[in-house]
Amino acid sequence: MNNKQFISSLSEKIGIPTSDTNTAVETFCNVITQNLKSLDAVALPTFGRFDAIKEDEKVSRDLSTGKRILLPPVISVAFTPASTFVKSLEKTDL
Repeated sequence: MNNKQFISSLSEKIGIPTSDTNTAVETFCNVITQNLKSLDAVALPTFGRFDAIKEDEKVSRDLSTGKRILLPPVISVAFTPASTFVKSLEKTDL
């Protein structure tokens, strides 16, 4: 399912226009992104938890030239699904 199909399906289930659904989903994603950039975790009960993991800058070596390079700090995201979400997937017939 791509983004357009997701928005359309969600819009249909909620019963609001597609443009409003798209705005709501974009806002939802922006709020999660802002919190993760601040290194705050975002927990959605029945769905899961997003954790921001900050990796400090580090010195590495360019394999092609052999020169040392400084890699900037990176924030990565880890997702842990809620147990109720996992159980609901296990009950689904494929």
